[in-house]
Amino acid sequence: MAGAQPANLFDRFDVNPSVREDLMDKIFNTDPDEVPVTTAIGRSTATNTYHEWQRDHLATPNKDNAAIDGADFFADALTPTERIGNYCQIFTKQPAVSRRANVVKKAGQDTSMAYQKAKLIREIKRDIEAMLLSMNVAVAGNSTTPSKSAAFGAMIFTNISSGVGGSTPAQTAGPQTAPPVAGTPRAFTEQLLKDVVQLAYTNSGEIPEMVVMSPNHKNIFSTFTGIAQTRYQVPKGEETRIIGGADVYMSNFGQLTIVPHYIMAGSTNVFLLNTDYASVAFLDGFRFREMGPTGDSDKVLITADLCLRVNSERAMGKIADLTP
Repeated sequence: MAGAQPANLFDRFDVNPSVREDLMDKIFNTDPDEVPVTTAIGRSTATNTYHEWQRDHLATPNKDNAAIDGADFFADALTPTERIGNYCQIFTKQPAVSRRANVVKKAGQDTSMAYQKAKLIREIKRDIEAMLLSMNVAVAGNSTTPSKSAAFGAMIFTNISSGVGGSTPAQTAGPQTAPPVAGTPRAFTEQLLKDVVQLAYTNSGEIPEMVVMSPNHKNIFSTFTGIAQTRYQVPKGEETRIIGGADVYMSNFGQLTIVPHYIMAGSTNVFLLNTDYASVAFLDGFRFREMGPTGDSDKVLITADLCLRVNSERAMGKIADLTP
């Protein structure tokens, strides 16, 4: 049993007013900020707030394409290109920091504004990633309504698997403003994945090599019997291009990289993306604009003005109406 303090001992509690704080000179933030889809599809350039591009398709192969010797010329019926587009969406953050907050000595940061700008740009990148993986449709916007970019969930419509009653309207001209119709929820199965991969290959001759899904659907994917002998470690160089620890699924038509995504937690969709045929079209990139002072503080407007461009949705796929 410990004894009592001797009389008039000056202990740690008495010295407390003179003790310097022991605050580590670092700020910890473990929230995920990877944006594998934005990184994988890359970026392109938009020169107008309504960004347009053209798509074209070959005719169905005709095994009976045969002509009579010496036959007269007869013009084929030709089809025009599809002119489609998307609206640019302005992503913003607006930090304001007082002069004193900037100049006082702080742990883990130099100026408060520099720290907040670095943090908020990461938040905008996550917002962009969330938009890409959503079911958002295009919104033209006006003086009272912000413009919005359509996302993969609305722009992929050919190679899809939907629950009973579910559908995704086609986008063959202009922006995609018609939202998908929800169907009856069903479980994620290996057969659904195989079916959509086959559709994409049949309709485009391409493989949507990046399969993005929720963490829960990744757990279900790991139970698929077909991957028992075909899962292996992705080469290091490819991991850094997408996301560490991704699984590879060898389908009947080619290799698929499975990417679980934290932003898709609770999602009812699985996206099969061909990164060669999509990009984020930036109107003017990320911008920092110093706002005029209105008091003893600094204000900065951070913007990113962009839209999703899907050059060929036939090279992609979507499994919709899944149980989360």
